[in-house]
Amino acid sequence: MKRLTILLAVLLPLLTGCKGTWLMYDTTQRDRLYFTVDGGFNVVSFALRSEDEVQYKASVTILGTPKDHDRTCPVEIVSGEDATVDDGGQTIRVETARQGVDYTLGDLVIPAGSVNGTLTINLLRNSGMVGVYKKIDLRIVEDDKFLPMDPDSSSMKAIITPEFVLYVTDGEPSCPEWWKTEAGSVDYQWGAYYGRFAPAKFRKMLELYHAIEGKNAPLYEELLAKYGYNIDAPGLERNFMSKQDQSVWATYVLIPLHDYYVEYYKTHPEEAETFAEIGDLTSGTWGNPLRLLR
Repeated sequence: MKRLTILLAVLLPLLTGCKGTWLMYDTTQRDRLYFTVDGGFNVVSFALRSEDEVQYKASVTILGTPKDHDRTCPVEIVSGEDATVDDGGQTIRVETARQGVDYTLGDLVIPAGSVNGTLTINLLRNSGMVGVYKKIDLRIVEDDKFLPMDPDSSSMKAIITPEFVLYVTDGEPSCPEWWKTEAGSVDYQWGAYYGRFAPAKFRKMLELYHAIEGKNAPLYEELLAKYGYNIDAPGLERNFMSKQDQSVWATYVLIPLHDYYVEYYKTHPEEAETFAEIGDLTSGTWGNPLRLLR
C-alpha cells in the first residue's frame, strides 16, 4: 500500500500539470486540422516543366486520434482581390486563380490509421499564367468530424494555419550559364552536346534528368545534391556535362535528348539544327554524346 501511495504521488502532478493534455486523447472531441508552412511563398512554376498539368499535394496534420477508415474534410476557396507581390526585388502581379481553368481541386483526405493527410491540387498550364502569379487560397472548413486549428506563428521554423496559399506561374526560362561556350571573348548560347539554347529543349533535358529517379533513385539523390533540382547549383562550370560524371549524363540525359531531337527535327524542319560526330561552335552543330562513353 505504501508503494502504491508513493507511485500515485509521483504520477498525479504529471497527469494534471499539463493544461489541455486530455483534449488530445478525448475521442468525443472533434479532431483539429492544420497546414504547416515555412512562412515563405509556395510557388509552382511551369517555366522549367515540359508537362502541362502538375499534381500538387499540400500536407495536412491532425491534432487528435487516427481512425480505422479514410476521412475527408471540406475546404473552401478564399476570394481575394488582384494585387502585387515582391519576389526577389521584382514586383509581380497577383491574380486570383480560376477553378477549372488554372486548377482543379481534389479531396482533402486523411487515410485510415494516420494523423497526416493531403490536399490534392491539379495545376493546369495556360497562357494566362505567363508573367503573373495565379493565387490559390484555400481554407479548412468546420464540419461534424473536424475543426480548423487556430493560427499559430509562435515558431520561427513552421507556421500552423488552417489556410493554405499556393502561387502558380509560367514563363520562359533563361539560358543557364553552364550552357554557354566562350570563344574570342564572345558568349555563345551553345553546348557541345546539346546545341543552341531553347526553352523547350531545356525543359526536355530537365524531364530526362528527373526521370533518373525512377530508374536509379540512389544515383538521382546524389545528382540532386551535386547539381540541384533544376541543374542550378551554384558554380557549375560551362559544358560541365562533358567534364563531370560524363557517362551518367550521356546515358540518362544527353543520348536520349540527342535521339529525341533527331526525330523531332524531321517533323519540324523550320527549327532544325545539325548533328555531327564532333560539335561545331560556329554553326551550333551538336556533337555525338556517345563519344562520352568512350
